[in-house]
Amino acid sequence: MQIGAREVEAGAELAAKSGAALDEIASAVSSSNAAVNRIVKAMDDMQASSTGLVSASDAIAAIAEETNAAAESMTGSAEQVAHAVESIAAISQENSASAEEVSAATEEMSAQAEEVVASASTMADMASRLESLASRFRIGDARTSYGAPADRPVANAERPRWAA
Repeated sequence: MQIGAREVEAGAELAAKSGAALDEIASAVSSSNAAVNRIVKAMDDMQASSTGLVSASDAIAAIAEETNAAAESMTGSAEQVAHAVESIAAISQENSASAEEVSAATEEMSAQAEEVVASASTMADMASRLESLASRFRIGDARTSYGAPADRPVANAERPRWAA
């Protein structure tokens, strides 16, 4: 159970770290977007002042778009990692709960086993007392099979007081 709790704590820490990493990535994306916007403005200024730099400006804009796409892709990947960590944390919590249920069921079965042992002990005592009580009665020289005639008639055998 402690292992499950540690796993849940580890999962929670990973989720927190993933959240912080996601915030950093989002900040980097915002910074990249701002940088892209500044680059585009600078390119417009340069185009107005020099037509020779048009092709260079297009190349820089393409790089900026690729950077923006890469940053967005990284943001999506970070979100997927965060969701995966959350799923792992949820599974760890479920495992912990299942372990607790198994532990409770084991304790209940142990208690039932103790009750069975106590009942068996009580039955053994009762059987011993019954055997002791039955040994007080004499049945005579009857054969071992039921209903077989005895060497001497049962009428001659001593009868218990309650049978008279």
